[in-house]
Amino acid sequence: MLWLMRWKEAQMISRSDVLHPPMTGARRLLAVFIAGFTFASQTYSVSATTLDEAKLGGVIIAIANEPPWMKLDPDGTPSGLGPERDQAILQEVGVTKFTGQMMEFGAMIPAIQSKRATLSSSGALFVRPERCQAVVFSNPVSCGGEAFILPAALVGKVNSYRDVAEQSLKIGVCGGCTQQKLSIAAGVKAGNIVIFPDGTSGMKLLADKRIDLLAHDTATAAELQKRLSSPAVTQIIHVTDTKLSCAAAAFSKDSVELRDAYNVGLRKIIASGKYMEIMKKYGREDGADGIDKVTTEQLCTN
Repeated sequence: MLWLMRWKEAQMISRSDVLHPPMTGARRLLAVFIAGFTFASQTYSVSATTLDEAKLGGVIIAIANEPPWMKLDPDGTPSGLGPERDQAILQEVGVTKFTGQMMEFGAMIPAIQSKRATLSSSGALFVRPERCQAVVFSNPVSCGGEAFILPAALVGKVNSYRDVAEQSLKIGVCGGCTQQKLSIAAGVKAGNIVIFPDGTSGMKLLADKRIDLLAHDTATAAELQKRLSSPAVTQIIHVTDTKLSCAAAAFSKDSVELRDAYNVGLRKIIASGKYMEIMKKYGREDGADGIDKVTTEQLCTN
C-alpha cells in the first residue's frame, strides 16, 4: 500500500502542474525526490516468507552491531554466533543463501513486519508476550539472565532495577530492548533512561560518565566488558529482580511455515551436536541451559 500512496502523491503533483504556474527550483527538487522514492518503493524486493521462497532466493537476517554475537563481514555476509547458528539451522531444511542487514534492536520487528528482513538472528530478541503479538518466534535457541556493567564505586550499591530508580541513576539501554522495559517497570524516570544504538556506543557513554551504568543480557555484557573495559574500572553484576530470559529467531506472521522449518532444523542440529559445537566455539555453552525447560508458548504468555 505504501507504493500506491506514493504513486498517488506523485500523480497529484503532476496534476497540480497543469493548474498552477511552473515549479520553482524547490518544487522541482521535491518532485524528483518523490518520483525517485516511488520508483524505489515499486521495485524493492521483499524478503522470503515461505520455505520455497527461502530455498530459491535465500533469506535476509536482521542483526545488531554486537560482535562476536552478530556482525557483518566486509562482503556483507552475516556472521558471529547468532548468524552462524541460523545458517546451520536453515541449511538443514535446504536454505543455502544468506544476507544480512544491520540495524538497531528496536528496528528489527518493524523490518520483519515490512518484509525488509526474513528473520531476526536467533540471539537478537528475547521472547516477550508483547513481541509475540507482532511476530512469531521459533523455539528457544539460547537462554540467559540480565546484567549491569557499572563503575567499581557502585558495586554493592546497585543490584536491581529498583535500586536504579530509587537512586535516580542514569541507565543506558538499547532502544526497544527488554532492559528498557524493565527500567520503566521498575519506576526509572524517562529522563534517566538513555538509549544507545549498540553496545560499543553504550560503553562509550559509560566511559564518558554520561550514564551511571549500562544494562544488557549477561552474555553481551560479559563480551563488552572483556573487549572495551577493565575490571579495575567497571564490573559486571547479575541483576537480582529479573528472571531467566530466552532468545529465539523472529519471523513475520505470514512466515509460519518458514518458522516451523526453522524449528525442524534447530532440532536437527541439537541432535547432531552441531548446536553445542557452535556454542562452544563462542564460549556460550551456558546459553544452552534452559532451552529444553521452557517453550515459546510459555514465554509468550508469561
